Amino acid sequence: MGIRYRKSINLGGGFRINISKSGIGYSWGTKGYRYTKTARGTTRKTYSIPGTGISYVEESGGKGANTPQQQASASNKVSIENVNISNYQSAEYGELLSHIRKAKRLDRLSNWLIATIVLVALAFPVFLVSAIIGLIFKIVIRKKMKVPMVYSFDEESRTAYENLSAMWMSLNQNQRFWQNISETKLDKKTSGGASRGITRIPTHAISKLPFFIESNVQVFGLKLRKQSVYFMPDKILVISKKDVGAINYSDIDMDFGTTRFVEEDAVPGDAKVIDYTWLKVNKNGTPDKRFKNNRQVPICEYGRVNIQSSLGLQIELMCSNSKTVTDMREFAAQIDAFNK
Repeated sequence: MGIRYRKSINLGGGFRINISKSGIGYSWGTKGYRYTKTARGTTRKTYSIPGTGISYVEESGGKGANTPQQQASASNKVSIENVNISNYQSAEYGELLSHIRKAKRLDRLSNWLIATIVLVALAFPVFLVSAIIGLIFKIVIRKKMKVPMVYSFDEESRTAYENLSAMWMSLNQNQRFWQNISETKLDKKTSGGASRGITRIPTHAISKLPFFIESNVQVFGLKLRKQSVYFMPDKILVISKKDVGAINYSDIDMDFGTTRFVEEDAVPGDAKVIDYTWLKVNKNGTPDKRFKNNRQVPICEYGRVNIQSSLGLQIELMCSNSKTVTDMREFAAQIDAFNK
């Protein structure tokens, strides 16, 4: 027989600490509602009608809530997102990066000074001065500390860059546009024939430079999960909240193509469905009848863009309309032919 231990400490105000063999949890509530955080990390919301015995419980998973299959998948997950700014500190761009970094630091300082307005609201009027200083500081920084990045083009080069910018911005016209951030090896038999599970998040192309950069060209870039990447005419800038880096185009390799994707979510309206499979599939393509509720799922042709660098940069993108990337590939081929 297993030994069970549980103790509840009432702290008043509806707050209670629960101690058990699994660990420590807590709960808070009033008549009709109680929120509980268990020792296992799960959360529980209990709604009830006092005096009736009627209640409704809503639970969500946390630590230990994953099934063994989910835990195994998580252990096999490998990141395919690598944007390490500390590697992109070429001496060639040292002065530029130094100016940008200084503007970013001072801007963060002004944010902290402005935030002291909260202390003013809490009856510390002495901090009103620092808040005003912070506001003035921010205005000066945004007006006076812009880093100029001015480019001289002949008409043909300017047109080529503007066309390239328009092509990248067209990624936003896809109904769905993702950044792939990690991958998991899958068993083809139980994953609709897919051998690679992708974790993806929505992303978008950007054309607005951060406040501390001023340029005479309309740039384009990508808003990623942790950084923003800007494709300037002569270099690629990588900017996070706290740091900035630059990469020469000679260190970059871009690959444009298509990919077959077993889509378990709703199919975007602009996607091309090229085949169908089953979530649980036999080697001959027939559904595995050992699994209940084994539904048929579409295989979509999506556009794929991979950006890699010898310095460790790795960005993988996917969009719902494969024609977008096909057009980008054709345009890139024309640029290469022109440069040769």
